[in-house]
Amino acid sequence: MAMANPYVRADVVSANEFPSFSAQFAVQAVPKTVVNKRGEILGARPEGRFVSEVLLSLGIDPSAPQVEG
Repeated sequence: MAMANPYVRADVVSANEFPSFSAQFAVQAVPKTVVNKRGEILGARPEGRFVSEVLLSLGIDPSAPQVEG
């Protein structure tokens, strides 16, 4: 997503190399995706489900029609 959209930023951190950062986000297993420090997705997901879970973390209903403009 981050490569396809200029409004999305993704940072990847090695949990083993940054234990204090991992502790801050309570990382106990990977992959773990933290969305704006308020939502999290644990484990791998198919792309469509992942996008839906990111949107839900942001308070956006993924089934609602999106208005562009």
